[in-house]
Amino acid sequence: MTKILEIINLPSSAKNFIGGQFKYLHEKGGFEMHLICSPGDNIEDFASQNNIHYYPVNLSRQLSPWRDLKSLCCIVRYLRRNKIDMVIAHQAKARLLGMIACSIARVPHRIVFAHGILYETMTGIKRTLVKLNDKYVSWLADKVVCVSKYVANFREKDHIDKSGKTIILGNGSCNGIDIEQKFNPDRISPIEIAELKSNFGIDENHFVIGFVGRLVRDKGVIELIEAFRVLRKRHPKQKITLLVIGEPEFRDALPTSTLEYLRNGEDIIFTGQVPFSKIQTYYMLMNVLVLPTHREGLGMVALEAEAMGVPAIVSGYTGSAETVINGKTGYHIDKTPESIICAVERILDKASAAAMGEKGREFVSKHFSHTKYCELMLQFIETELKKR
Repeated sequence: MTKILEIINLPSSAKNFIGGQFKYLHEKGGFEMHLICSPGDNIEDFASQNNIHYYPVNLSRQLSPWRDLKSLCCIVRYLRRNKIDMVIAHQAKARLLGMIACSIARVPHRIVFAHGILYETMTGIKRTLVKLNDKYVSWLADKVVCVSKYVANFREKDHIDKSGKTIILGNGSCNGIDIEQKFNPDRISPIEIAELKSNFGIDENHFVIGFVGRLVRDKGVIELIEAFRVLRKRHPKQKITLLVIGEPEFRDALPTSTLEYLRNGEDIIFTGQVPFSKIQTYYMLMNVLVLPTHREGLGMVALEAEAMGVPAIVSGYTGSAETVINGKTGYHIDKTPESIICAVERILDKASAAAMGEKGREFVSKHFSHTKYCELMLQFIETELKKR
C-alpha cells in the first residue's frame, strides 16, 4: 500500500484545511495516510476517525534553530521508519523541514502547497531571506501546488519555481468547501440562529458587517475599523454593527488603540476565536463579510461566507479577488477605508445583499465544492506516483 504523509504546522489547519480529504484518499485511493503536525486540539481523535497514522512534532511558526533541528530529526526518523512514498507539505515551517527531511531520507515523491506569498508585504533583508527560502523549498520539491492563479503568477514573476513545476487544482484551493454538510444554510436551525442573535443583541433592524480572520495589520483590520466608524456616522438609522471573529496576534500586531476599540467600541461584537465546528452558524448572523486583507493566497473565509449565502467584499489586488465575482457575488476593493465604505454602501439594502448571497452560493457550489477537490487531488497524486 502506498504511504502518503501530510505535514502541516497546526492541528487546526490539518482538520480545517485538509479535513475529510484524508479519509477520501484512504478509501478511494487505497493509500495509507499519515500526518505530522504539532500536538493539541484533539488531533488524535480526528486522526482515529479518519484512518490516519498521526505522529506529533512541534512545528512552531517562529524561527527557533535548536527546536527546529530537533523537529527535523524527528521527521527524518519517521520517514525512514515508515518508508513513506510521498510527502505533501503545507505552511512555511512544515514545507521547509518537510522538504529537507525528504531529501535526507530520499523520499521519492515530494509535493508542497503554496497557500500564499509570505513575503508579499515584507521589505528589506527579511523579504530577501523569505524569498530565498521559498526558492530553496521549491528546488527540493517535485511539484508546487498553488492555491490560486494570483499565487502562481506572483511566484512566476519572482522566479521562485522552475518552469513547469507549479500546478493549480481546479479554480484554486487545496480542499474546496464542504457545501453539502458543513457550509449549508439549510442545515442550520432557525432556533440556533435566533438564540445566537439574542445573545449578541442583534435584531432585524441591524445590518451586520462580518470579519473572520487573524487580527493583524496585514488583514486590513485598521482600514475596516476606520470605514466602520464613518459608516455608523453616515447611516445612523441603519444600526450598522461590526461582528469581529478572531484573535489578536503578536506578529504584525494591531495598535493598542485599535484593539481597545474592538473590545469596547459601540456596536461592535468581538467574539474572539470561534471553534471551526461552529463558524458556519456565525456566518448566518452577517449581511456581508468584509475581507480587506493586504495579502491573501485565496481567501477561504470569503468562500465559506458565500457558501452560507453571504456576499463578500474582498481585496481586489490579492488572491481573494478570485473568490468573488465582482458586482455579482460581492465587490472588489482597494487598500483604502473609502473603498470599503463605497462597497458596503452599495449593499446596505438587505434584499440586494441576500440576492448577491444566493449567487455566491451558486458560484461556490459550481467551482469550489469539496467533493470536486477530493477527486482532483486523487487524480494529481496518482499522476505523480507514476513518475520516477
